[in-house]
Amino acid sequence: MKYFLVIYIFFFITALNAQDKWLISDIKTETESFYPKDIIPIVNQDNNNIALLFTNRKVIFGKLYNNKKELIGTLNNIKIPKKGRIIIGAIYNNHNYTIFFSNNNKTHFSSVTVNFETRDFSITEDLEIELKKEKILEFLIRKNKLQILSVSKNSDILKIRTLTSKGVSDTFDFDLSNQTITDNLDNDYPLYPLLYGNPNYSTVEIINNEVPNSLEQSNAFTKLYLNENKLIITNNIFNKFTYIITLDLENKSYSFQSLKNKGFGKNQYGSNSNSFIYNDKLFTIHSTLDSLNFSAYKLKNLEFLKSFKIIKGQKIDFKNTPIIQEGGELDSYRELEKTSKFLRKITQSKIGITAYSNNDDLIITLGASKEIYGNSFSMVNFGLIGGIAYGLLTNNFYNYNQTKSTRIQCLFDKELNHKQGIIPLNSFDKIQDFKLMNKDFINPILQSLFKYKSSFILGNYDKKTGEYILYKFD
Repeated sequence: MKYFLVIYIFFFITALNAQDKWLISDIKTETESFYPKDIIPIVNQDNNNIALLFTNRKVIFGKLYNNKKELIGTLNNIKIPKKGRIIIGAIYNNHNYTIFFSNNNKTHFSSVTVNFETRDFSITEDLEIELKKEKILEFLIRKNKLQILSVSKNSDILKIRTLTSKGVSDTFDFDLSNQTITDNLDNDYPLYPLLYGNPNYSTVEIINNEVPNSLEQSNAFTKLYLNENKLIITNNIFNKFTYIITLDLENKSYSFQSLKNKGFGKNQYGSNSNSFIYNDKLFTIHSTLDSLNFSAYKLKNLEFLKSFKIIKGQKIDFKNTPIIQEGGELDSYRELEKTSKFLRKITQSKIGITAYSNNDDLIITLGASKEIYGNSFSMVNFGLIGGIAYGLLTNNFYNYNQTKSTRIQCLFDKELNHKQGIIPLNSFDKIQDFKLMNKDFINPILQSLFKYKSSFILGNYDKKTGEYILYKFD
């Protein structure tokens, strides 16, 4: 039986009654001229203003609110660049807000800058970015600058381009050609196919450790962690090694580390592995049909800290939940009794780890997942690539709540000692519970999720009243 049921019911009632409308934006007049398909919330970290930009394929209108939630600016009929098909990020500078676009192939880039004070806008149809035999890994925002991370197809070079509203302001390379990268058989392997791995899977994901992450995101072969001036890239395409590339974006230097995964055997077939970084620790997982090794290391020097093992035919003594299988074809929720079934399912699927904190405790999820098709949370229909590029958490929330997964959750103290107890609800759990109990979210329109200071802000459009309503979750 789902032993969280009583807690969930209590929270449902409490959340539904206590959750107030934090900000109401009246967009009824604007939607009479055109109906928006997407919402782009931008939080100005300098003054805590919130810009709500509503778009369709051709135009944008916007509302600007100050930190007292007072309307201080409006914009209408802002044109979108002709080849702008995908939103790749947004930045701000005083009263100016710039949105960057690409075409569907990510070969042509453009921007539009709006000013809420003068109510003017300017368009740059071509930012003149030439990708010379490169493939883009991701779009990043660092210090309110949009950066493009790409990898050369013919050499072991990573490239960073910094964009302004007019074009590229800076470019620099990280040359990894002197580093040793090998496969499971110790054969040399190039950087480009290492990072992109199997084209049949989503192989590159940005991990935002400020929010709960899904197994669907954390089981990517290549993961990116952006932390102030450093970008850490991990790769687990080969079961033998976890590769770690740390780019210092301020000093334009890098470090390269490799770690042999605990549990790997040279003659093994059908094994599975992955890793996850949380704060100052690296967690690795390696599984076969017979056993699983979950290990922790200090990220800085890869010093071994602790390891836990699951063995076929034995009980898992460090789990705090049943073995949960969710989103199956026949049953949406099942609890598996046998350790062997858990090992079989995660070894033959896309394995992953996630971690988040609750006070001084650490909650670890071990398992594997497959995305559920169908979406109860409205995504950005315009074709958003990098929600991280301007703080939008819609994709993180969707993946967290809309995946098929087989998993266990485990509770540890800060010294990685296992603790007994119930896994606490996290922020995404609480927001999802609120949505499920609120009839206005049954058919969500223009829904968004982003952070404002230390709170989560959930936005939803009420078509009947013409209001865009924001709810705050602390």
